[in-house]
Amino acid sequence: DKDLEYILSVTELPKVDTKSISDIKFDQYIVKIDSSEADKRIKEIAKNQPNFKETSADTKAKEGDLVVLDYNATVDDKAFKGSDGKNTQLTLGKDLFLKGFDKQLIGVKKGDVKIVEAILPENFPDKDLVNKKAKFECKITSVKKPEEVEINDEFAKNLGAKDLQDLKKLISNQINDEYKNSLDRLTKNQILKELEKFKVAEIPE
Repeated sequence: DKDLEYILSVTELPKVDTKSISDIKFDQYIVKIDSSEADKRIKEIAKNQPNFKETSADTKAKEGDLVVLDYNATVDDKAFKGSDGKNTQLTLGKDLFLKGFDKQLIGVKKGDVKIVEAILPENFPDKDLVNKKAKFECKITSVKKPEEVEINDEFAKNLGAKDLQDLKKLISNQINDEYKNSLDRLTKNQILKELEKFKVAEIPE
């Protein structure tokens, strides 16, 4: 039953008078993609997705071929965890398995048994075996040669498109977006530079 006294503090946004932005001039870019650009990009994709074909039993593997193998590995003649592998596929020359492993498989053919030696890397799970030499007994089950991927509707479907025509449209849009994003940044920079020229006569309290 007593009066309440209180102080109310209000924050008020000041009005800042600035020049109209309607007179700002800037360049806006339109991208025109030639159909040959999409074809070129599709060919690059196909080149990076080689198709491998089975070879005859006496064909020797060379760099770029796909070698399929089963292996058993030992360190100091003892097996270790993860020392065996089945149906391991290696594209010779990429050196993605263990450093120097691929080179030792050049010249093998289907049915060969090849002993390959390689150093286990720093990130090997068993720290006691890091930097130790492992001996791999490799049984070659297949040697496959790369062949050029045929660019057709089937190829397009494997990439998630309806058909080749649809893939070309999707790739054209992708290229367009890449250019457009870069060109839009140029336009934005022009606008920001124009805004920097604006002067505020007085800064309100």
